[in-house]
Amino acid sequence: MSEAPRRSARNAGKPAAPAAAPKPAAKPAVAKRKADTDADGEKKPKAKASGVLKVGDPLPALTLKTDEGKDISTADLSDAVIFTYPKANTGGCTTQAKLFRDTHDEFVAAKYAVYGLSNDSPTSLANWKAKQNFRYTLISDPQRELIKHLTGAADKTRRSHFVVKAGKLAMSEVSVKPAESAPASLAFVQNN
Repeated sequence: MSEAPRRSARNAGKPAAPAAAPKPAAKPAVAKRKADTDADGEKKPKAKASGVLKVGDPLPALTLKTDEGKDISTADLSDAVIFTYPKANTGGCTTQAKLFRDTHDEFVAAKYAVYGLSNDSPTSLANWKAKQNFRYTLISDPQRELIKHLTGAADKTRRSHFVVKAGKLAMSEVSVKPAESAPASLAFVQNN
């Protein structure tokens, strides 16, 4: 006589439930690797741009798009302050850009144009500019061509500011705080 599984008196009159099918074996866990490591898990170097500009270097010959979708050449950036920011319409970037907006007249009085530079699309930049009432041109650099030359970072946009005088880089400050960017740029153009 085969032994059936023991059942309670309450369930004794009910038919037994069919045995559940065994669950398939779980796949072995695969260790995820961070994007900044290679296939062996070794830390890989950050992408660096070749030709990072130094003070005294001329800007490379590039043509980018403005927030209005118009072409702008780096040759047009002769006496200019260029500030870079990671992403339009975000907290720190808006703080930085508003400070340039609020001191715009002082830059103009010092005979410098102001430009914001990021890898955002012209449409995104136009919307942000209208929302914040920026009085200067925003430049779209989706491939980070100029950004690479200015900051040395090929894979991200670092918050920075630069002064171009007579077509040559006169000042370069990379990885700055949002509130420091406009005042430091303004002090430089007023004193040089």
